[in-house]
Amino acid sequence: MLPHIRLGGALPELHLPLPGTEPNAFIIICSTVPEDKWLDMDIGISAQSMLLKAVDLGLNGICIGAFDSDAISAELGIAEGNKPLLVLAVGLSVERFQILHLTPGDSPAYFRENGVHYVPKLQVGDLLI
Repeated sequence: MLPHIRLGGALPELHLPLPGTEPNAFIIICSTVPEDKWLDMDIGISAQSMLLKAVDLGLNGICIGAFDSDAISAELGIAEGNKPLLVLAVGLSVERFQILHLTPGDSPAYFRENGVHYVPKLQVGDLLI
């Protein structure tokens, strides 16, 4: 699966996944109906539920939208008309994650320091109009 996905697009200099940190499992979400906004919302809800359950089981996971759909279909023998729309990678994490609350002037870019992956995010109050 790894040759057909792209992890860490925001940190391309890392060439993710790092050796020894490859996901333990992949979930390929496919559809037999044409993609539209309702299908995309349902897929998002389903993916979120699966990843929340993974965390509940002590695992980590990530949604991957950057992948070669045709190559995955061919490698896994997915029937024509069952287009892969989203890939979930699930496994044990080898690093810690920490959310940083952005303040005005802060960079929203992800970064790593001392084995911690920092993920800057806006605070809810900054998103409300």
